[in-house]
Parts: sequence; structure tokens; C-alpha cells
Amino acid sequence: MEPLRVAIEAATEANLDASEIQDAQQILSKLEAETQPLTFTDVPRADMEVMQASTSREEVVAKLAKLMRLSKEDGLQAEVLADFHFHNFMFCQRSGFCSEKASALLSIMRVLHSTAIVKQKAKVEQARALLEKLLQRHSRQLPPFSVGIYTKKEADAIREYANRTFFRHYSMFASMYEQPLDIVLRKVEPGVVPHVPPPAEFHVSHELDPHEVPELQDLFQPKAVAEEDEEAKLRRKSEAKMLKPKNRKEATLLEIIDEAMKAQLEDIDSKFALPEL
Repeated sequence: MEPLRVAIEAATEANLDASEIQDAQQILSKLEAETQPLTFTDVPRADMEVMQASTSREEVVAKLAKLMRLSKEDGLQAEVLADFHFHNFMFCQRSGFCSEKASALLSIMRVLHSTAIVKQKAKVEQARALLEKLLQRHSRQLPPFSVGIYTKKEADAIREYANRTFFRHYSMFASMYEQPLDIVLRKVEPGVVPHVPPPAEFHVSHELDPHEVPELQDLFQPKAVAEEDEEAKLRRKSEAKMLKPKNRKEATLLEIIDEAMKAQLEDIDSKFALPEL
């Protein structure tokens, strides 16, 4: 991290364009946020000493709500978080933590809640991993990556406390930030007979000339008969045109056929006459 900071400072002194070192600055800011201790970030030393000396629960809750930036407009969420921070403070009091350790613990629990519950909506296993990461940052003297604020025994006590309180009620904290979904159920009984539609008013503009409706043309008989006669004439004319011989040879053939048929049908009536009684 230090070499990166030195490189950024050298680039700035060399008057490089800001866009060229922007990515490096973002990486450095992220590393600093991940390694910077949380001591006195939310609760300054002076405010912590005032709360440790106070004997009024209401006074401590009011000061914690102000320092943790809780708003009454948040309603139930703000009330739950106020109790959450107060119980964390009381754990510090019972454990005999100094102002430095107490301030760090309040900030660790705030980051744990805001990151795992509000921002990431993480599972409980991921939240436990985040707590472990925060404790390692504050229980080992490896600057600039971590500082030894807590001893190993104190870190174990904090883990046990978090298991008894925050992780035990993790689903309750998570449910407060779930998106509400309203389900409306309606019972509908289908009828056997469909409902009769409401009556509609008729106006003069709704009237139509029946002669203009194609579906009603068959009702007008005179016109239909005239059309049928015209069609019959056209059909007979077409048939006559088809029977007319096209040349002399075809005309001679038709005459021979007509004479043969005439000879065969000449006495057909006598052949089918009934015998006399």
C-alpha cells in the first residue's frame, strides 16, 4: 500500500493528468478503507468518556442515536438500531473496555450491520466472515494492515457476544429491510348461466337499409328471380354455343347422328305402351 501511495504522490508532483492516476487513487482508497482501524470513527473519545460516566440510559441512547445518525423518521428501524447500539455499549461497560476499545466495538458492530444487512443482504455465514475480518483488523499489531487494540481473549469474548445477540436474531434484523409485498386474494364463484349484459339504447343512427346488407339479399325475391333468369339465359346461350358445329365435317357428323337417333326413337311410344285390357 505504501509503494502505491508513493507512486501516486510522485505522479502528482510530475503534473500527470488526473485521469491517468484516478484508478490508482481508487485502489488506494479501497485499501485504506479495508485496513484503517475504526477507533473513534463514529464515537469520538470525548463523547465516549461522557457516556461511560453517565448513569442515565436515556442520555446514552440519545447520544448514540445522534452519533450513529439515526433519524426518528425511520420509525421502527431507528428504534431497533438504538437498542442495538445501546446493548453493544453495555457489553463494553461490563467488559471493562477503555474508551478506545469501546469506540472500536461500536463501529465494528455498526459496519457489520450496515454492510451485511442493509447493503449486501448477505447470508449469516457471510456476515460471520465479515465480523472475523473486522476483528482481525483490530486484534493483531501488523501496521498498516491491522492494529492490536484487542487481545485474543477480548476478541473471543466479542465473537461470543455477537453469537448470542446479533447472529441469534440475524433473521429479525434482515426482515426489517426486506421489501414488503402485499398479496390480495379474491374469491370468485363462477355462475352456471352467464350474466345477461345490460340493455343498450338504440338510436336512429343505428338503423341500416336492408337492401344494402349483403346477408339479406336472398330475402328480396323479385330481384333474386330476375338474377336467376338472367343466369339461365346465359347458361343456355353458353350451351348452344358449345353444341354449334365448328366446321362442315362436324356439321355432317351431327346430321348423321341425329338421323340415326330419330330412326331409333321414331316408334318408342308404341314400344312402351301398356297392353289393353
